[in-house]
Amino acid sequence: MKNIIFLLFLLSQPLWATEFRAEDLTFDFLSTDGSYWYDCVHEKAPQPHDWKAVCGPYVFQMHIMLKEYQRPGETTFEFHFWADETAKLFETHTQSTWLTADQNSRPKNIISYLGFSKDAAQLRIGIKLQ
Repeated sequence: MKNIIFLLFLLSQPLWATEFRAEDLTFDFLSTDGSYWYDCVHEKAPQPHDWKAVCGPYVFQMHIMLKEYQRPGETTFEFHFWADETAKLFETHTQSTWLTADQNSRPKNIISYLGFSKDAAQLRIGIKLQ
């Protein structure tokens, strides 16, 4: 019984947590009403999974993770990130998305948004996975 519990525990653990390359990421900061759109310049921060993006007058510190969990017949992906903008907006926002697919499915791209300023603006992240 202990062996079965241990095996189930191992199967539920992430196989990997992706450490992204700078060329696989894009960031934009844009208004909901279309009045501005900043293409961001980003760089890897010293801590694992941490990034800094400068978007016009805004500076975001981010933590970005993608994990994969495999179980018999399926794979679950956890995409989690948060962003702090403490220079002008004084806001922090977090998002976590879980996606379960057939065992052999692989995501190719992720595009996600975090709302700022009561959703009057969004930080857009694009991730190329292949």
